[in-house]
Amino acid sequence: MIKLKAFNHAAFRVSDVEKATAFYENVVGLKRIPRPNFGFGGAWYGIGNNALHIISSENRGQKPDPLGAHVAFDVEDFDETKRTLKEMGIEFLEGPNLGAGRQLWILDPDGNTVELRTEK
Repeated sequence: MIKLKAFNHAAFRVSDVEKATAFYENVVGLKRIPRPNFGFGGAWYGIGNNALHIISSENRGQKPDPLGAHVAFDVEDFDETKRTLKEMGIEFLEGPNLGAGRQLWILDPDGNTVELRTEK
């Protein structure tokens, strides 16, 4: 049996690394970490003991899809997150608070779904 010891990273395909890095750095607020030169575009972001990798490739989504593949980030202030997204003109989908915390979903420039959530 395989015994997992930790979650390491999630990865998304992006068609425009520059546009994607602007989104993940300026909208989501991630900090870039060193990445080896693999010979193809991309960037890595550290989140606690985990990471998000973006990889240059073609892929496009149309609307946030909470039931599809996505990455989720805990936010400190849910209402401030919503206010900031509205200010930036970023469309989001908000889920009902059914006891599992508050959640909303946005798309990155390539249509990858990003969940922003809080326990409260």
